[in-house]
Amino acid sequence: MANADSQIEQRILELSHEWIDAIQRRDPVSLDNILADDFVITGWLPGGQLAEKKFYIEDCLRPVAVEKKSFRYERWRVRAYGDTVVVNCVFSCYAVVEGHEWGGNFLLTDVWVRENDPFQSRGAAGHRVESGTTLCMKNQWSY
Repeated sequence: MANADSQIEQRILELSHEWIDAIQRRDPVSLDNILADDFVITGWLPGGQLAEKKFYIEDCLRPVAVEKKSFRYERWRVRAYGDTVVVNCVFSCYAVVEGHEWGGNFLLTDVWVRENDPFQSRGAAGHRVESGTTLCMKNQWSY
């Protein structure tokens, strides 16, 4: 069982990186394959609005000048429950977007489901960690 969990974790990590790569390349086919048809993301739009797959992909494909990009995942926590996987991590990204510095640290939660073999993301939630906020409180998470 541990080997199967390790393989699932490795595949989810690969898919997470493929997702970011697809956004950087503005690759709608890869994004469509990675995200399930019923994909929903929170934390993408202001005011707590939900964004569905179609809107999210269109938004990722908008022609925007992005320079000096850096992206990094840290503190992975991957838990498999049969064909469903819940992932928590810290995602750090920085870039110059349309001439303005943008970025920060985000706490991400992704839900992946495997149907007919490939895993696809069903939902994602991202929340910015404000400057000065501690990411680890009283060693509740070990890394």
